[in-house]
Amino acid sequence: MRNKKLIAGIIVLIAFVGIILFSKAIATKAKAMKTTASAAQVKKNLKKTAAQKVISKGKGGLTVRIVNSKNVEIPMRIKTFRVIDAGSSVYAASLVGGRMQEVTPGTYDLEVDSVPQKIFKNIKVAEGRETIEDLGCVTGSITVRTLSAKKTAAYYPMRVLYSRTNDMVTAYMTNKTMEIVPGVYDIEIGTYPRLYKKDIRVIPGKEVIIDMGCVAGSLTVKTVNENGKNVRSSVRITRADTNEVASSTTSNKPIDLGKGAYNIEVLSNPRQSKKDVKVNVGEESVAEFIISAPIVPQRSIKPVVVKPVVKVKQQ
Repeated sequence: MRNKKLIAGIIVLIAFVGIILFSKAIATKAKAMKTTASAAQVKKNLKKTAAQKVISKGKGGLTVRIVNSKNVEIPMRIKTFRVIDAGSSVYAASLVGGRMQEVTPGTYDLEVDSVPQKIFKNIKVAEGRETIEDLGCVTGSITVRTLSAKKTAAYYPMRVLYSRTNDMVTAYMTNKTMEIVPGVYDIEIGTYPRLYKKDIRVIPGKEVIIDMGCVAGSLTVKTVNENGKNVRSSVRITRADTNEVASSTTSNKPIDLGKGAYNIEVLSNPRQSKKDVKVNVGEESVAEFIISAPIVPQRSIKPVVVKPVVKVKQQ
């Protein structure tokens, strides 16, 4: 009987110890979870604090965001003008797109350094906080593709003009993409003669591709001596119909010219020329000249007169 009571007491003691240990384990786990949550919250608070930008007392922050025609944010230069009254403003500061600039609180006009410049009005900046002005896409793009007579990319200078005028917006090169403010433009390509593409409409965020194809032929003025070796000479090329100078260059290298007939003059001694040399778009033309060595006049040699030696007898 006594053994039974002893066994029952031991069982009760074991159960009591198990309950204590289980309760302690649950409390430890709950505490750990609470500690983890607090650490996560602290990390979140730190991240939030780090994201906040420090602004000087009496100032406000201004950040301007701009993307190009490919929807990529770009660090475009911007001038800020503080509005004084309804009709005037004064220069305040320059900033770069995507970066915060501290300014005096107030209302501002922004001049974006696009092509051409574009102005955005009445941007309000409050004290002690950052104003983020998202202008979105302020440009479209133009790419003019041109090929040489060899069907390779040919890079010609070009001018972008306001439509139906001769007022230049900017200068650029063909086969390169140019970001430009939306509008209607004319393009002048610097071939000879000049080529034009009119009424090109640029839309925000869109790329306009103008494929001009092959716009010129090539003319090579080849100059050689009597032995067939290349010699360099100065060359002048003029339009056969107007006598306008198309190019002044040197021989033995290709020159891009528009379709037409040309007169060629080689400035050798003596001078040589060919008239009505045809050039066609996409074709290579060659005009060859044989340059003779200049005749050097021989110098006359005067005969040397030898005077006889007279001996004087001494007395």
